[in-house]
Amino acid sequence: MSTSTLAATFHLTHHCNLRCTYCYTGEKRPIAMSRATVDQSINFILREARKRKSERLDITFFGGEPLLEKEHIFYITDRLGAEAPSLPTNYRLSTNGSLLTEALMQGLMQRRIFVSLSLDGPPQVHDAHRPQAGGQSSSAQAIRGAKILLRHNPCASVTCVVSPDIASDLANSVDYLYELGFRYILTTLDFSADWQVSDFRNLKRAYQSLAKWYESKMMAQERFYLSYFDERIRTRTYKPIHAHERCHIGGRQFSIGPDGALYPCIQFVTTEGRPEYMIGHVQHGFNEACQRHLTQRSERPKPECQACALESRCSKWCSCINFMSTGSIEKASPIVCYNERILMEIVDRTADRLWRKRSPMFLHKHYNEDYPILSHLEISL
Repeated sequence: MSTSTLAATFHLTHHCNLRCTYCYTGEKRPIAMSRATVDQSINFILREARKRKSERLDITFFGGEPLLEKEHIFYITDRLGAEAPSLPTNYRLSTNGSLLTEALMQGLMQRRIFVSLSLDGPPQVHDAHRPQAGGQSSSAQAIRGAKILLRHNPCASVTCVVSPDIASDLANSVDYLYELGFRYILTTLDFSADWQVSDFRNLKRAYQSLAKWYESKMMAQERFYLSYFDERIRTRTYKPIHAHERCHIGGRQFSIGPDGALYPCIQFVTTEGRPEYMIGHVQHGFNEACQRHLTQRSERPKPECQACALESRCSKWCSCINFMSTGSIEKASPIVCYNERILMEIVDRTADRLWRKRSPMFLHKHYNEDYPILSHLEISL
């Protein structure tokens, strides 16, 4: 994220039509952002953008399920477009997909809102942790939404969450999402789960299978992005992790709760509230002392990481993940540590093989700086 970019996330509601087991936002309640708070939030964002001389806005819509408040989404994008027409703005929305319709997608696409869908894999995998509010299966709705989304945007991304009991299904889940039509596949662990050594053994086998899948796609000249592999290969080709990609907790990025409270990142906005992580309110602005305190805490050296050969490549800098796993933004997540040690070795071996084979797509993807732009255009055509 550029230093001249201001990133704000609207948490439009605490309500949701699903009851995902790993959701970190707390009990689902019909608590939504009022129109008055929406207006105050827009005013606050525009003031901050002028104050910081921001050259770009990144606006994300989150929940709960943000599409339950689609009128607010359209109102926010329309008002920002009318009041700041010369300020380039990227819009993103994270959804479970169950409420997507053709008409709704048309409205989102007209406003250039990039939609990212959450889908963990085939029905039996997805339903293991993403039931409806009444306990019923949600996979059919999510898959229907995915197909609608991909018809409108073949470059849409999908997020797959991996829990211990479905870790062994990861490679099959990624392949399922790929065959469904997704070419931007983001994978992440459930960092709130109780991961055991046996679970990581299953996960390692899944990573090994996924490595074969990744290598075969590269050799077949397929264009796609798989976060767990491509992000880590990038830390080899562009190491160490770029400073602009590290956590900027409560600085250039912040979250706005339904009540207008400001938080440093999405993980801290919950139904119950976390006042110790509140950094202000849209009515009166940031509490700069709280911001500085959180930044200082998150940037403190982590003694447990200093002797590690992967220290400059892993994601231990993410305050949200650390908080979910350890309850502290200062302590590196042991789940991250264990996972990175397993995954990085497998990824590096895969990258070495593709380098030795001089895979054209691998070289294009990881050594051509124009690849993200070219790939997006090629998929869209």
